[in-house]
Amino acid sequence: MAYPIFTCAYEKDNNPPLDAEAERWFQQARALEKVRGVKDWRTIVGFYEKAIAKNHWKAMHNLAGLYRTGWPGQPGVEQDTSKMLDLYERMVKLKVPLGYYNWAVVAENGRGVLKSDRMASSYMFQAAQLGSPLAQVRIGQYFAFALPRDKQDDDMAERYYRCAGAQDNSYAIEKTASFYDTARKNKPRSLFYYQRAASLGSFTGLNNLKGAFEAIPRPIHNFGYQPNPTLHDFYSGLLGQLRADPNLRFPNLMKDHPLPAHPEQGFDAEHPDRRPEI
Repeated sequence: MAYPIFTCAYEKDNNPPLDAEAERWFQQARALEKVRGVKDWRTIVGFYEKAIAKNHWKAMHNLAGLYRTGWPGQPGVEQDTSKMLDLYERMVKLKVPLGYYNWAVVAENGRGVLKSDRMASSYMFQAAQLGSPLAQVRIGQYFAFALPRDKQDDDMAERYYRCAGAQDNSYAIEKTASFYDTARKNKPRSLFYYQRAASLGSFTGLNNLKGAFEAIPRPIHNFGYQPNPTLHDFYSGLLGQLRADPNLRFPNLMKDHPLPAHPEQGFDAEHPDRRPEI
């Protein structure tokens, strides 16, 4: 899989604008999906379809996801690969970064289309070029881990991970943190990204922050920091708040609670005296 010169793009700069009325219908569908117990799928689908009629690409993505899996035993959403593909194709025609990523995954897995690594690679790269953090992470993983050891390129991987990690997608940020921990052995930069993910409501981010400052951290959470009961209790408290309300976010976390310097690597293994930019 050969890629042209790296370009860092952000998804928000390439996503098509959303119609205000369509956005209201989309939010009504999302609210109904979050209701506990039996859900009114027919109404949910109806709201999504009204939004989709006005090219609301987020509604296309969500409804395609429902058609991908179906909702067994509940009327209103039946598994329908053809409808899923139609919605993904509409997203691509609108040049939605996530649409290209979705199509890449479909081609990779042969879900409703002929399995094709060439097609999957092409769409994955186009998604990354348009700023999809999910695609950027996948390409980063390819360069850092998928190639034979003598052909792996951590420098190229880092470019994609850093671009993905600068966006507001907690999953992509978590993967960026893992890359710095595993491939770069850069513990403070890894924890920096876990803190950034935590600010967006990431359980994984908060778990790693809590674990990093435990008296005796488990191996998976051992970033080499000194035990700090105050920080351990602080992040444990945030984790408890998030469990009580998964929609909670902590937008000022990094500004109000900057991480301490690592005992050996400082604020960044490559630049010990320089904090990573928020």
